[in-house]
Amino acid sequence: MLNKDLNLPILLPQVLTVDVMTLDNHLIDQADIRTLLFQLRARNYLHYLIIKFLVCTGLSLPEIIHLKISDFNPERTLFKLKNGGRLRRRKIFLEPNLALELYRYSSEFSPSDYLFPGRYGKLRTRTIQKILKTASRLISKEIHIPFLRDVIALDLFKKGFPVWEIQEFLGHRTTRSTKQRILLHIPVEERTDPRLFNRNKNQAA
Repeated sequence: MLNKDLNLPILLPQVLTVDVMTLDNHLIDQADIRTLLFQLRARNYLHYLIIKFLVCTGLSLPEIIHLKISDFNPERTLFKLKNGGRLRRRKIFLEPNLALELYRYSSEFSPSDYLFPGRYGKLRTRTIQKILKTASRLISKEIHIPFLRDVIALDLFKKGFPVWEIQEFLGHRTTRSTKQRILLHIPVEERTDPRLFNRNKNQAA
């Protein structure tokens, strides 16, 4: 049976974005998110911004490391992602408050090339892994990039976005990959329902 408590919207927004303040499911709840961001901001603003960005975009390691100022169009709150490893090239629209925060950060700290620079240019993989490890410790829950991407996929699906839009947002090469990630977190009794991935087809604006 389908979950009767989804409260799917009649009409979805024209632009798919992820808002960290409404992200809430059984993988990670709002209390964890707020605690995580509050504590990170008090410790290290750059690390806070990186984690918040990952939570809202589901970027892969190659994408976050190679992300450049030139990839961001502040007028359209849009990032064009090119270095996704196995992921497709994609465009990601940001929730307006996050876009404004990034704009203020870039104006104040003036990174010259990479949006989140490392000591000698781009960030190292090990640096991102250390930031994620710190985040995990702060809320006693393992935080890693595949986990955050699953959080986003499940959140958007529960809100009624069709699978193909979630696929494009996350850069999966096929909707099959997106469905497989969502199914990992759907109750067993719902997985065999033939309507599971059809219920959102008419929801998109």
